[in-house]
Amino acid sequence: MIGIAVFGIRDEVPPSKCSCGGTCGGSASNKTMGEMYEELESFLVQSDLGAEVQVQFLDVLDDDLSGHDAAHMMFKNGFALPLVAVKGIVLFSGGINTTMVYDEVKKAMG
Repeated sequence: MIGIAVFGIRDEVPPSKCSCGGTCGGSASNKTMGEMYEELESFLVQSDLGAEVQVQFLDVLDDDLSGHDAAHMMFKNGFALPLVAVKGIVLFSGGINTTMVYDEVKKAMG
């Protein structure tokens, strides 16, 4: 089982700067981080990875971030939310690109 964690603020729209080259649907789409997470979760569950992934959203204001030290430090150091981690490693910031996350999960599976 591959763990995917999205760290963000559920009801906020992310800033315009992202780490994926502007293809993640950031603030230009007016989607909240929660909506972006729901699209990612739906995409992955319906893909060939559905049985192999566990996806969760952690609200940085409301949820306990214990055990997620890297994401917590990145958030505190000003990295743009949402942060997306695969197997505990934060790979993306500022938006969620479902295809790029899918590709990283496939790589992580070996």
